[in-house]
Amino acid sequence: MFKFSAAIGVDIARFSLRIAVVNARGEAIAEKVCPLDQKQTKEYLLSCLFGGIHDIRKTVSSNGINPICIGIAAKGFIDHQTGVVLGPDQGIKDWKNVPLAKVVKKETGLPVFVGNDANLMTVAEQRFGAARNYNNVIFVALRTGIGGGIIINGKLYRGLNNAGGEVGQMIINFADGISDKGIRGSFEHFASASALVRRYCEETGYISRRNKNIPTCKEIFELSYKKDPVAVRIVKENAYLVGIGLANLISIFAPEIIVLGGGMSDARESYIKMIKRSAFANSLENCRAKVKIERAKLGPKAAFIGAAFYSLLRLAGKPI
Repeated sequence: MFKFSAAIGVDIARFSLRIAVVNARGEAIAEKVCPLDQKQTKEYLLSCLFGGIHDIRKTVSSNGINPICIGIAAKGFIDHQTGVVLGPDQGIKDWKNVPLAKVVKKETGLPVFVGNDANLMTVAEQRFGAARNYNNVIFVALRTGIGGGIIINGKLYRGLNNAGGEVGQMIINFADGISDKGIRGSFEHFASASALVRRYCEETGYISRRNKNIPTCKEIFELSYKKDPVAVRIVKENAYLVGIGLANLISIFAPEIIVLGGGMSDARESYIKMIKRSAFANSLENCRAKVKIERAKLGPKAAFIGAAFYSLLRLAGKPI
């Protein structure tokens, strides 16, 4: 690959753009965060993206660094061969069937490659993070929703139509809970950060009182550390359900390692231990015999590191 070269990595999050120049060793040379408005259109988002890329190129050029390509991590389904964002729109007007690679290449003059954000986080953790030197990896992003990625025998598994790896949509309770995606009983619906907040509100009466000051997932974890009885119970319930989802993945894939990312993975070690107990208690013995469950190491940098590294690999003609 281009051993001494650098690429621009972009993470298109819901309300921010994280942009960085990253070298082939996965090291961020420069970083920039661009906040985004609550309401967005395709034109607005592209304008912010162009501006951020221009600014960071200018920043590193003073040090003699000239990125040779751009990798973009975007949410939703992506045609990774053509760099088209297929959708869903993620609440952004006209953000479906967007030829993102083509548009950004025209603006910047650089080769551009686009991938699903959870997949690229998986790539980053496998190459530079918690799953380094492992060939069979599952990454699970525990956040507002639940995303994920799968690496089998060292290669990213995409499935038909580039749609594989949607671990958050596995069904863990068919009897209840239709999600915003129309799927009954999904892992995401029952075990995500949104689910934890919903359950806490149900148990405390926040919803019935129409209280607008609903606590965040992080605040509920903090309450559990202070032994708030409802928070303690809800966090335990959530950890058990996260473990159920991981148990399914363990029994199906028998991976070497499952890496937990997303904001919820920053909770105290007691939470991670509860997840492990549930996962191992509910999976097949031979499948779980050697699997490790670890926190992600790259944190919020994973998406743009993975995007940049992905673009360097694609530019070099290497499969991923």
